[in-house]
Amino acid sequence: MNLVNERDFVSIEELKKTLGVSEITIRRDMKELNDRALVEKTYGGIKKIDSNPSEAQFAERRMFHANEKALIAKRAIDLVEDGDTIFIDASSTTYEFAKVCRGKKNNLHVVTSSLITALELIKNPTNTVTVIGGTVRIDNMSVIGSTAEKMAEGLNVEKAFISCRTFEPNEGTFETNSSESMIKRIMVDNSNKVYLLVDSSKLFKKSTFLTVPVDKINAVITDGRVDELIKVLPEKVKIVHGV
Repeated sequence: MNLVNERDFVSIEELKKTLGVSEITIRRDMKELNDRALVEKTYGGIKKIDSNPSEAQFAERRMFHANEKALIAKRAIDLVEDGDTIFIDASSTTYEFAKVCRGKKNNLHVVTSSLITALELIKNPTNTVTVIGGTVRIDNMSVIGSTAEKMAEGLNVEKAFISCRTFEPNEGTFETNSSESMIKRIMVDNSNKVYLLVDSSKLFKKSTFLTVPVDKINAVITDGRVDELIKVLPEKVKIVHGV
């Protein structure tokens, strides 16, 4: 990724020489990065994605703890049934989850505040996707604001799949944007079950806005620090280990 960002385009031959690995390995990694929308495959190599600044910011966020997010998404899919009505928030972790949903589940009725997640889910034509309407938050490609909050109040789902900026298991999830926090809070209140997808780098930390109290969470899907979570989470909160 560093090479691509520096040069805009890197050939397979350059990658073989620079990284000292086989062409088979290079092609496999190129495919993975392309599938994750981090680069674009072209004839003879890969290039930087031609994107607007907001898409680039979101793609950059997806790179942090990418393997952990992918593992969490694969575990969380077991909580979804064909035909479910669900909410998916606008985080990079739940975007990975949406990608797995698109490929493995059908006939989902999805409410989301994420434009990128909506575009991913409609690649499966059996899905019905409702995008919460409002003001687009440019750095997150999400929809926020009073109009979005009002629309969310009239929507109900069976299950909510959310992530967060940080998670303090003694209290709940935290966000740094007040409207983002409010939309998640409303959709959690309007759902029967709440599943938190959070990588271990966000655990035992606080941010600005307490969003979802821990007593409203049914399960935490994560990649580590399970023993520490068991000690402090209420017994009713199931822990799904994402490795």
